[in-house]
Amino acid sequence: MIGDIMSISRLRMGTDGKGVTTLVAFFGCPLHCKYCINNFCHEDEEHSDSVPRGAYTSKELIKILEKDDLYYRMSGGGVTFGGGEPLLQSAFIHEVCKLADPSWQMRIETSLNVPWRYIEPIIHDIDEWIIDIKDMNPHIYKAYTGVRYDNLIENIFRLKEWVDTSKLHVRAPRIPEFNEEKDAEESVKWVKDILDVEPEVFDYIQTVLIKRMAMRKY
Repeated sequence: MIGDIMSISRLRMGTDGKGVTTLVAFFGCPLHCKYCINNFCHEDEEHSDSVPRGAYTSKELIKILEKDDLYYRMSGGGVTFGGGEPLLQSAFIHEVCKLADPSWQMRIETSLNVPWRYIEPIIHDIDEWIIDIKDMNPHIYKAYTGVRYDNLIENIFRLKEWVDTSKLHVRAPRIPEFNEEKDAEESVKWVKDILDVEPEVFDYIQTVLIKRMAMRKY
């Protein structure tokens, strides 16, 4: 099996979970977020001009990840799968997790907005689910992402039946021009009531580049 990989970023700290991590980012995403910093993840293979595509087998990827094995062990870090939407390639991720050292922390950064069949293969592989919910108001969510949040809602309820809430790290961003403080507070309340976890609240920071990307038409 081949992974359609956008980038492999080594020796990261403070952004993808505890310790030293390697972020493996995948092409493909069902969302079209207005301020997406990896908007090129939507490019198909025939029109991928801005970012070279990386095709790796699971064994080839493991060889790269093993370079930082000592850092993972000493810091409690490991591998974080991101994107794009990494769950779209969950079968490949499952293969990688089977080959990975058991001491590595395996994490995934996801919108959770995919059919359940993409989540099921890695239910028992992932140590931390980093879930960006955008906003729990359906109108705000669709305005920002371009899609409905039905899969997200369904998957949150199903995931909490399979995964201990200590493995859930929920991010509830404040999104300029899309949600206000009261909207973010409502999202936080929803997460607390449903999952009994304290979400991470932060601000999306607009830059000139992100604004330009948000204006692109699909």
